[in-house]
Amino acid sequence: MHEVQVARTSRFELLVQENVSAGAPFCTWVWTSSLPLPCADHSVRVRRVFNSTIVSAWSEWATNNGQQSVSSSRARLFPTEEVLQEGSPAHCCCIPPTGAQVTEILFRNMPYPLIPVDSGVQAIQVGMVNSSIFGVNLICRDSRGTEQRVLNYVTLPPERPENLSCWTADLRSVRCSWTAGRRLSDLSDHRHRQYTLHIQGSGEAEVQCGSDSQCVFPVIPNRSFYNISVWVRNSLGEESQSDAFNISHRVFPVPEHVFVEAGVRDAELSWFLSGNFAGLHFTCQFTLEPTGTTTELQLVVPDPEQRLSMHLQPLQASCQYSTRGRCALQGNSWGPWSPTSSFSTEPLVTVDVWMVMGPHAHNRSVTVLWKTCNSGSDSNIEAFEVCVEQSVPRRRVCVNVTERQVEFTVGSRACNMSVRAVTHRGSSMSSQISIPRQHSEHMLREKRIVGNSTGFLLSWSAASSVTCGYTVEWSLLDSVKPHDIQWRKLSANQTSLFLGADTGFRKGRRYTFKIYCCQTEGYQAHEKHTGYLEEQKPLSAPELLQSLSVSWSSVTLEWSFNEDNHSHPGFITGYTLTILTQTDCDVFNTYVEDPHCKSVLVEGLQEGQLYTVRLAACTRAGCGVVSIRTITTRQNYHLLLAKVVAPLLVLIGCCICLWPCRKVLRGIAVDIFSLPSDHSLKLLELNDSLYEVSEKLRVLQVEDCKWCNLEVVDVKSSLEEKAWLMFTGDDCKPAEAPLSDPLSVEELVWDALAGESVTSVTNLAYLSGLQVELLSDSPVSEPSGYVRAEDPEPNTSDYVTSVTTVAM
Repeated sequence: MHEVQVARTSRFELLVQENVSAGAPFCTWVWTSSLPLPCADHSVRVRRVFNSTIVSAWSEWATNNGQQSVSSSRARLFPTEEVLQEGSPAHCCCIPPTGAQVTEILFRNMPYPLIPVDSGVQAIQVGMVNSSIFGVNLICRDSRGTEQRVLNYVTLPPERPENLSCWTADLRSVRCSWTAGRRLSDLSDHRHRQYTLHIQGSGEAEVQCGSDSQCVFPVIPNRSFYNISVWVRNSLGEESQSDAFNISHRVFPVPEHVFVEAGVRDAELSWFLSGNFAGLHFTCQFTLEPTGTTTELQLVVPDPEQRLSMHLQPLQASCQYSTRGRCALQGNSWGPWSPTSSFSTEPLVTVDVWMVMGPHAHNRSVTVLWKTCNSGSDSNIEAFEVCVEQSVPRRRVCVNVTERQVEFTVGSRACNMSVRAVTHRGSSMSSQISIPRQHSEHMLREKRIVGNSTGFLLSWSAASSVTCGYTVEWSLLDSVKPHDIQWRKLSANQTSLFLGADTGFRKGRRYTFKIYCCQTEGYQAHEKHTGYLEEQKPLSAPELLQSLSVSWSSVTLEWSFNEDNHSHPGFITGYTLTILTQTDCDVFNTYVEDPHCKSVLVEGLQEGQLYTVRLAACTRAGCGVVSIRTITTRQNYHLLLAKVVAPLLVLIGCCICLWPCRKVLRGIAVDIFSLPSDHSLKLLELNDSLYEVSEKLRVLQVEDCKWCNLEVVDVKSSLEEKAWLMFTGDDCKPAEAPLSDPLSVEELVWDALAGESVTSVTNLAYLSGLQVELLSDSPVSEPSGYVRAEDPEPNTSDYVTSVTTVAM
């Protein structure tokens, strides 16, 4: 046993006395001074103790000299840029410059009481030292007014590494990792904890790991068992941790260079397992997000550089996915996950194909139409492949087009057509349609339907022969062009379809819907519907024909109008007909309910009247543009003739009835109308009823004429004199007779009455206020039997017929 003493300063102030047992010839004893050694001299001596009673003499003092005796022009502080242990007390000292005294020592800018050490050296004691981000400062001020500053650091002693684990990803290198413990940030790199990995066994090896918490060393060839230890050191101490393992149990491969080639509904995933894995059995699994599915694959690595692959399905088109994978050597735990790889599936391209047949039976033209249902944009479609195939004779023709329709000429036999989209990733699924032997639509009966503002609701009867569904075809904007045709395919158990107004329908347009049933041999026409989304009033008016059948009391109106024209904004339901007089009095108003009826007989009109005819076509929304025309009824000549002929017939009948009594009547007439002895003249007037009849019949026209003075003389006249008294036209003057000759009357007599009395019939028409004076009371200045008609009054008007009888 040895006894050791430690003393400080030149006065050998005893600090430590301790017994140390030593079993070897050489013994090492470590003592740590709380005060930095440069602050003062430190001395040590040793003596040997035998059986606790016998001791040897002390050895000479061995002194470690401080720097207090070294002259300097500036103050010196200790410790300087050293590492202090966190949570422990610290002792600091200041050696003043030569010829000066220490006045103040500050730690972290706080002054502490001075503790004399030796030869002007002063020290301070800090109770507990805490870590700092930028270290701690130490300041010393002397009697000269100078100030000296130094910086120190605070940390902990090394912590034992925890969770030491070693593994290999490629059987080429071994990676060991551990938990380093608390990390302090106020230490520079060379003052951090330093780690060293030792590989024990034959060929001892040491790997410097620096300050990291992991270390890598190469696999030793032909060695499967490893015993390693990790040492951590700093100025405050050191710690270690050990681990032993079989390398074959620590193989955790990591998938590298993960690559995904995405399709529409699946993806091909490939990766590398780089390492000395030839012939080893692995299990790899990959997760897919956001679905959360995991796909696992067992494989044998044939070649370290060969790419491995896995198929991921099912996926959704035009979706974003992410995947990562891990692998394990068969029987081992899973290796670490690979980095996440993101990819997007291709847009889904499906082709919906339809066809439009031509009218010819033997050399038919077929226009194949199609539309794509793409979950993304159509920019990835490069072309469309269209194929026509016939079984008898066996023939197949394919063309690539960029349009969405193509026309073929096929025979009368059935054939199949297929269309598929070609993209940069490949081709989409092929869509097929069968063309039957016959495709007739002329036997379909048209059914009228009525839509509304929301759309069309179509319904049809179920076809017993349908096997693969129905197809509803219609043409937007009432067009018959193939590229304007739209269609919708339905299942076999669906017999109704609602097409919303947002599909492209417009008000006032007629649309034709054709329903086809899909059968084994192809599509056959089933029903045909026609209707309007909303009917409007007609935009055109019926045209009235020029050749109208017009009578004095009726008219037959005829017009032309194409009621089945598809351009009409609604179904023509009939016509409205109105006949007005000149004063806009409605005399006839009717509605023709049959749109195919284009003639109407109108009766009960007045003769010779002007009428206005207004005709318009009507739909459910109302009547449209009015066609206007004027007509005039004829005169009723038959009635007029009857009014004229009836009195004449009555007169003739009376004459016939009275003819046998003509002599008796003649005598009565002579007695009645004979002149009296005074030669006065009696005037007989016509019956008023006869005058009224003549006025209504308008037989006798009223005309202005001059009046004449008529005189009846009782003298025999020669034939020349009688001729002188004859009327000449409208004037009643005698023709070329002297005015001095006496007037005579030209008498109209029957030849049978010659020699007897002469009867003169004078018709005086339109004479005004005729006054007749009988000459019996007048002086005999005129010849006997002379009658004068005086001037009428100018403001009166009568119609007079006089009969005068003169005795010869």
